[in-house]
Amino acid sequence: MTFKAALYDWTATTLRTLDHHGVRLRYPYRDRIMLENSILPAIARDESIQRVLMVGCGWYTHHYPALLGEAEVTTIDLDAAKRSFGGDSHIVGNLTSLSEHIAHEALDAVLCNGVLGWGLNEQADVERAFGACVDCLRPGGLLLLGWNDQPPYNRVGPRDIPAINRLEPVSVPGLDAHRVVALPRNQHCFQAFRKPLSD
Repeated sequence: MTFKAALYDWTATTLRTLDHHGVRLRYPYRDRIMLENSILPAIARDESIQRVLMVGCGWYTHHYPALLGEAEVTTIDLDAAKRSFGGDSHIVGNLTSLSEHIAHEALDAVLCNGVLGWGLNEQADVERAFGACVDCLRPGGLLLLGWNDQPPYNRVGPRDIPAINRLEPVSVPGLDAHRVVALPRNQHCFQAFRKPLSD
């Protein structure tokens, strides 16, 4: 185990112990609060969503699978050391190769927050990644996207991604709009899409 992996493992264990004792360390940012208090609980209440993929892991996401209730949550991150912050089912890999790990139309929802423009930057990679996400979503499945709509992070936005353009815009779960700016200072916004029931 690398030093970074050992450090992350210790951090994750410490955070879970604190959670157990009612001490919850969280990012205090408005976008994270909106995600944790409104969006994820709304997804958890949707009985049609049982198989979820969460893209990206960090110390501040270790509790997200628990916020999704009874859903079967798989996490994915390119950094193997972040496994400690992932769900019980975890993939070490790139979102561009998601179809190598998840079967066609096997997911009810893909939650991708803080990845587009933050590592997933190049047009070709973005197209492959979201093409794979859409392929793995069942008809009627949900794609939740959180991204910063300001330079340089919006060089490739949802409107520039062919796979997302095949989806139907819907309201963000728990909110009343398709696009919600959660944090004005960096224009972090949430958008939601559904895969059509038939092409």
